[in-house]
Amino acid sequence: MTDSQEISSTTQKFLDIFDITNNVVVLRDGTVSVVLLISAMNFGLLAEPEQDSIMYAYAALLNSLNFPIQIVINSKTKDATSYLQLLESQAQKASSQNKKELIKRYQDFVGQLIKERNVLDKKFYVVIPALHIEVGMITPQNVLPGNTAPQITQEQKAAIIEKALGILEPRRDHLIAQFNRIGLYARQ
Repeated sequence: MTDSQEISSTTQKFLDIFDITNNVVVLRDGTVSVVLLISAMNFGLLAEPEQDSIMYAYAALLNSLNFPIQIVINSKTKDATSYLQLLESQAQKASSQNKKELIKRYQDFVGQLIKERNVLDKKFYVVIPALHIEVGMITPQNVLPGNTAPQITQEQKAAIIEKALGILEPRRDHLIAQFNRIGLYARQ
């Protein structure tokens, strides 16, 4: 293959993502989305009145929505090897035999906990879209049966993002405020 020949087949042509820019995701059909990372809360450790207030606040959040959202949970097994190695080095540096023994016992406890249970690292996301219809990417031809969704071009991208940000920023701010009411930290 010479330098003048380009690779024409890439995985990008199979993805719906057109671009990620200005902290938004632009899909090929013109939909623009903002993604929020939401902090976690151990609901089971809360007292019953606290659980009730959180459920009512969450219900209020859902009832306040007049736009679609998508909740995504990414869950993967946590690798604690580096943490166990850190504990090992701390045990070796311990100033007294008593501290060394306590660190070793804690290290054994964590190691046993990891063996017995599947320790997971979970990330929670909320996706807020501005649909292609909302940003003006629909034509009469696109609504006819058998026609596909419009395809965004590089020239249209800037105008679509500008229009979408006008729609998405108030939605984002509303959701961040609602999550704060529940006691969850949300950031774009």
